Amino acid sequence: MNGGIITRNSIFLGLDNGNAYTKSSEGFSCQSGFTKSDVEPITKQNLLIYQGIYYSIGNNRSSVQLDKTQTQDAFIISLAAIADAINKAGIEQKADVFLGVGLPIIHYGKMKAKFREYFLCNNINFNYLGIDYTISVKDCRVYPQGYAAFINIFKDYKDIALANVIDIGGYTTDFFMVENGIINTATCYSLPNGVITLFASIQQELLKMNINLTEKQIQDIILGREPVLFDADIGKMIKMKAEEYIENLLTKILEYGFEFRNPTIIVGGGGMMLRKYIESSDRVKYIENLDQFANARGYKILLEQELRR
Repeated sequence: MNGGIITRNSIFLGLDNGNAYTKSSEGFSCQSGFTKSDVEPITKQNLLIYQGIYYSIGNNRSSVQLDKTQTQDAFIISLAAIADAINKAGIEQKADVFLGVGLPIIHYGKMKAKFREYFLCNNINFNYLGIDYTISVKDCRVYPQGYAAFINIFKDYKDIALANVIDIGGYTTDFFMVENGIINTATCYSLPNGVITLFASIQQELLKMNINLTEKQIQDIILGREPVLFDADIGKMIKMKAEEYIENLLTKILEYGFEFRNPTIIVGGGGMMLRKYIESSDRVKYIENLDQFANARGYKILLEQELRR
């Protein structure tokens, strides 16, 4: 191991820095964005203070960033997830952190070194939810998104000749095949049509009716948590758009030579949100759904395997 010495104040953390949501292996989840202020805001909910700036974490979503190393945004949100993990581990607020993070498979080879360096740091001081923390990220390892989620169920598929993995994220949908549990790198593809594009399409339709819903409200309607102030036609339209989105997505994946008679594993927050629409499609024969924390848990599994050898 070349990243640092593991001590009793060390934590291992898997971190999924999605364009829509940031999730951790320890169950932390928030929208990937924040409101920034030079003065203390009225509410201290999800408040992080870093370098004299106040950040209300997770109360909106930042613009899509294909290269998250271009700004501090992902790092700042990660501090909240790290503080949450330190608290849950019950260790001192001064901690050495070993991070497992991920990238879409098509960007993995090109960007992994840069993404690793982005997180490495020493003696970072910040306050989250009224508690002071000092952390050093001693090592960071980068893993392929989607395949990391699959690692959670690897033992169930290591003797299966062929399975599909579809990771529906915020901005991208990544998909590939695994053969006897091993990824076939020749079958790795990514489409720029994650659920953020679905939200945008629905919002455009709603604007024609002079209705402005947030992504969170649209997500609630898709999940069946319909707000009482809107008539049934709005919910019907949103559900129809979700069905169209899934059918179009599956059609595109089929064009890449995938066979849905093989088992299909659905990964990602988008996959969880649209689960019933995928399951009701006639195209897919056998589906296994993994929850929105599966990538983050997979990063932690791979990190511990690598660093505890």
